[in-house]
Amino acid sequence: MNETSPDQEQFALTYDAMQRANISTGELWLHYFSMGGGVDEYEVNAYLHGLIDLPDHERDCISQAVNELFDDLCRQRGAPYSSGRARNCGN
Repeated sequence: MNETSPDQEQFALTYDAMQRANISTGELWLHYFSMGGGVDEYEVNAYLHGLIDLPDHERDCISQAVNELFDDLCRQRGAPYSSGRARNCGN
């Protein structure tokens, strides 16, 4: 049986939220970076495709950026945070 870790589930659900809202990686990265995100667009793209892992605070900042963009576009379920609750990127 294949079990996914919370980290794997977070990137997959984050990417799914992006796809549902038609958010490009470039749009996401620009918003994420403006919020204080600390990795480049290539690393964000690699994370979203499960190629690299990122620290919790960077993953959560990406989720926050997706959720903010997502909320501007639609009212469906967004991307999850590692702790299960909302956090600021600076924490």
